[in-house]
This record gives sequence, C-alpha cells and structure tokens, in this order.
Amino acid sequence: MSSGIAVLANPAKATGLDGGGPHSSQDRYNATARLFHWTIALLMAGMYVTDWARGAAERGSPGRVWWLSAHESLGLLVLVLTIARLSWRLTHPAPPIHGTPLVRRVAEAGHALLYLATLGLPLAGIGRAMSGGGDVVFFGLVIPSLTGRNDTLAALTSFLHGGLVMNLLLALIAGHVLAAMWHQFLLKDGTLRRML
Repeated sequence: MSSGIAVLANPAKATGLDGGGPHSSQDRYNATARLFHWTIALLMAGMYVTDWARGAAERGSPGRVWWLSAHESLGLLVLVLTIARLSWRLTHPAPPIHGTPLVRRVAEAGHALLYLATLGLPLAGIGRAMSGGGDVVFFGLVIPSLTGRNDTLAALTSFLHGGLVMNLLLALIAGHVLAAMWHQFLLKDGTLRRML
C-alpha cells in the first residue's frame, strides 16, 4: 500500500495520534533543545527591537551607539548559541516529524533554512560592521575589524544583512509560527507541545 493511501487509511498513525490523544512524551524535544529554541527566539526578537531603536535614535548620539552595541551583542550571542544548538542537534537527534511525506519534507526544509538564516544573519551583520571599518561589540568587549574598510564586501554584507537574509528569516519565522498554529488549532495533533 502506498504511503498516501496508508495516510488516508490511517490518519491517526500519520499524525502520531493514537485514538485522538496527543503525541507521546517520546515525541517531545528534550529540555536542552527547548531551551535553545526559546532562548534564540527571544534573542532574535531582541535583535529586531534593538535595530528599530537604533534606527529611531539620532545619528551620532550616545543612545544610537548604545543600541547598536546591544544589537551587535545579541547578534553574536545568537550566532554562538546557534552553533551550540547545531552541535547538540548532531549528537541528539530531534524526535520524528509526523505527517505525510510531503509534510515531513517541508518541515525538514523549513528547519534547515531557519538554521541557515539564523547563522547567516549575524555573520552578515558582523561582515557589514567590519567591512565598514568598524569594530563589533560583544557586551562591552570590543572586537576590532578583521577586514578593514572594504567597499565591495560592505555592499554585499549590507544587502545580505539588511535585505535578503533578514527578509528570508522573517518569512521563515512567520511560516514556522503559522505551521505551529495550523497544527495546534486546525489539526489539533499536539505538535506544538513538542517544544513546550
């Protein structure tokens, strides 16, 4: 029997439900994975808030410098935690994704793209700051530019950080949240509880 027919014949099996109940506790992400997920999510929100506040502050003002330093610090922390999260993931596989083969493939692709964007945005930000000839600040620790002023690199990293990767990440986050809501309120399959 094909997987599509099997799903139609037994949707409870395809969604990981047994008689309409929630996923089993073995389907839940472990505490470390959940901590990484929610900490990075909060830090990403903080990055957007600090970037907005920096943009709203007067150019050259101490407040603008402070918000930029806070933004850079959070971005570097996201980068470090994402690398740690990926290392953890390599040694602690995620619980299986339930659903049709298409749902599983889309979820896996979405997660992979989220990892790439979460790595790419801070890296592009660091490149943008350094190629503009500036230092990067990590909670008071000043990291000098490794590139010096480089207009070509600055243009590329500005495009990536301020446009492509940032917009991709926003779209991925929106898709991730919508998928979680779809599972929680329409399918009612307990998927959201895996990360709570």
